[in-house]
Amino acid sequence: MKTNKQKWTSQKQPRRGFSLLEMVAATALMASVLVPALSVMRDAMAKSRDMNRRNVLSIYAGRHMEDYAARAAYNWTLASNTNVSSNSGSIHQTITLSDDPANGGLTGQLSHLRVTVYDDVNGNSTRDANEPQVSYRTKVAKLNSYENEEN
Repeated sequence: MKTNKQKWTSQKQPRRGFSLLEMVAATALMASVLVPALSVMRDAMAKSRDMNRRNVLSIYAGRHMEDYAARAAYNWTLASNTNVSSNSGSIHQTITLSDDPANGGLTGQLSHLRVTVYDDVNGNSTRDANEPQVSYRTKVAKLNSYENEEN
């Protein structure tokens, strides 16, 4: 007659899970790595939004610069606009086009064009020092070739 006896060996049974201490240690290790990584990602996203907004301001400024320079060159129209709001809500621009020597021009010969586009964050329709802004400047000459194009 055979008996079914378990043989006791010195080999350990295979582990089937982790202890609570191992789980706490792994969680602490993951938290110490993930929290700084998420902080870096948050800062990078904020910088990306800021750069994107400044890129939009730069595009608006370039568009207005080209528009007013072409108008001034075509028929010497020296109209300036101040604090004009655009279609995108908080973006405003200040455009100064003058041939006055006090503004950097020469009367009847050279005009100074300055376009400043800013993001009116607080909504008061006034450019504040802490609001992002882009300024472009150029000169426009009154040339006979432009006047002859008109005819």
